[in-house]
Amino acid sequence: DKGDQDYADLVQINQNANRAAAPVRQLLASSRKQTLRPTVINLQDTLSELSHLLNRLLTDKVTLRIENGPDLAPVRVDERQLEQVIMNLVVNACDAMPHGGRIWIEVENAAVSGDGPGTGDGVRLTVRDAGCGMDADTLARAFEPFFTTKAPGRGTGLGLAMVRQIVDQMGGTIAV
Repeated sequence: DKGDQDYADLVQINQNANRAAAPVRQLLASSRKQTLRPTVINLQDTLSELSHLLNRLLTDKVTLRIENGPDLAPVRVDERQLEQVIMNLVVNACDAMPHGGRIWIEVENAAVSGDGPGTGDGVRLTVRDAGCGMDADTLARAFEPFFTTKAPGRGTGLGLAMVRQIVDQMGGTIAV
């Protein structure tokens, strides 16, 4: 009952358990391959639609600029998973600029070198920010699950790990 002297403690325990469950759900989702539903999309249209949501995720000190190259080739991806990748990257970029700045999303046709999946003619999507950057140690661990540079309670360390997993699963490549 709400009148019980232990009620407030039990509510706090319940809230903490729910907070702890969120990263566990993310980890479980990333540990099993998601079923992709790839379709051919126009990335310019997707970014245009997504920009409204992305702008709501930003602080009032951070601005977003999207630059589309000419005659973008269509891409075959799972659009929802790609949107998740972009959102994770934009949120991380925003967090890297606590005093404000600009985030650029640039899309251009590109030849992707190599001999594995994700090579040949393609489209390069770049997310760039005016943040503080990463030192060599952070860069080496950037995609490691549970690695975070954020203060306790501010991040799970799963965002970039999930980004890499989704990009790999879609046959793309990612670099910092």
